[in-house]
Amino acid sequence: MIKRVAILTSFFVIFIFTLISWAQETKRPFYEHPGNYRDEINSLKADFKTRFGYDLIDLEYEWRAWEITKIITAFSKLPDTFLNISGVKGFYHLSQFRGGPEGMPVDDIPAATFPSFQTVYRNSKMAYQVELGNQEPRIEFYSSLFYEDQKELSNIIQHEMAHIYDMFKGYLSFSTEWIKIANFRLLHLPALDAHPGDDYLFATLNDSEELHYAPVSSRQLPTYSRQNPQEDFANSVAAYINYPYFQFSHPKRYKFLKEKVFDGKLYFPEEEVGYKEKVIADYEQALATKDWDKVISISREIARDHRPDIEKELIPRLEGDLSNTPDSVRDVKLALASCYFADPDALKIRKNLIRKKRVSLTVLLENQRCVLVARRSFEKELGLWSMRNIYFYKAKGESYIQFSDPVALTSRARGFNTRYTWRIFNEGSSVHLAEGSFMREGVNPGSVKINLGKTAVGTLNLPVGKPLILELGAQRVHPLEFNRLKSKIAKIRFVIPSGFNYEGHRKTQIKIIYPLRPGFQSLNRP
Repeated sequence: MIKRVAILTSFFVIFIFTLISWAQETKRPFYEHPGNYRDEINSLKADFKTRFGYDLIDLEYEWRAWEITKIITAFSKLPDTFLNISGVKGFYHLSQFRGGPEGMPVDDIPAATFPSFQTVYRNSKMAYQVELGNQEPRIEFYSSLFYEDQKELSNIIQHEMAHIYDMFKGYLSFSTEWIKIANFRLLHLPALDAHPGDDYLFATLNDSEELHYAPVSSRQLPTYSRQNPQEDFANSVAAYINYPYFQFSHPKRYKFLKEKVFDGKLYFPEEEVGYKEKVIADYEQALATKDWDKVISISREIARDHRPDIEKELIPRLEGDLSNTPDSVRDVKLALASCYFADPDALKIRKNLIRKKRVSLTVLLENQRCVLVARRSFEKELGLWSMRNIYFYKAKGESYIQFSDPVALTSRARGFNTRYTWRIFNEGSSVHLAEGSFMREGVNPGSVKINLGKTAVGTLNLPVGKPLILELGAQRVHPLEFNRLKSKIAKIRFVIPSGFNYEGHRKTQIKIIYPLRPGFQSLNRP
């Protein structure tokens, strides 16, 4: 009986508490959107359609008012040539990218343009062809995009719209003129089971000796524009709209876009002055007027396309200003500016300021750029990244590999020297056929080409027609602190066909093959 009373008492207490809570809950004010929210969304969508010519399509998520407002801000800076492109129905809103292989990390992908394409040399037609997938032309915007600040969001959207424009203009990025301006060449890629006369894929390979490709955004890797002419083109379009030094740093790209893409539309006043001269003058003025945010801004712009010669001029000017009486605001701002430079002397600036307690490391690490070049980030994560975009090929009887080192500049900024090591195995064997290593002299912009024969231990003799495995890694060593980092090993599988010509034709037309669907109907020419 006592037990039953206890249970009933407990129930009564819970019941009373629930009633009280419910009574309090009913007194809380509910947010009520002024007006009709759905009508507001539809009105914003209609405005977007009227101004720019595209639908905002609800798919996995419904568009929200603040998202549409951000999109409108980004589109308002596009040239008229990017608007009302016939064949593009609209843009989709999804939670995340779903077009990659299983296990591919997608959280950092804010948007993607479709359809994708493959690059093929058709022997029967003796033609290089870009063959688009049979998908509706569109851009997918993912949820993470809308949490970027407005400048980055606009840059991303303009980059993706450049891909759309490129697609519907017959791929200007594959034109002979752009490939020459952007310093790419064609590389033939044989199939693993290749036979004479077969079709084969081809790639566009950047020039490892060329330091300057299109400027990258703050969220991209330094090697992003080197991936292919399409990314170089899209980044150049974003640069034309957003980066004040683009006309000086990349005059050939700027002229091409001004004449053939933007119809003469200007975003910044044009000046007849050299890039280095312009930057130094602006930097000195910003320092003289104590416009510290301008100093940071210029440093950020220089970092979009590594210029060691300009950094060598700017770093002493930072040091000169910092040699004056300590100033807490100036010291922090100039330390932040130094985070954008890859020259190891910039790291010395920050170390000296921290050692003298003029700048707090905690304050610097509130800045994302400073985090990326910080010791912990590099030694615990970035310095361990594997190499990417690895190609094996033969030229004039010599065997080569070329690849991207996405953190080569960060490694330099931290004062590390990098040696690349490689080994080649017969598939299925644990005994290597050949091995070697290579250290690039001078500034390494992140694209590395290695002559396997000249860097091999002993004589290189690779079998023809047999599946081979290449293992590639990087060893990063600090000459003063003796820290040693080993990257994760990257692997590729390849076969060397007998008599195969890897080198693409220098002067050739690349034909674009569009799918037979309504969106591309006007582009399918015989």
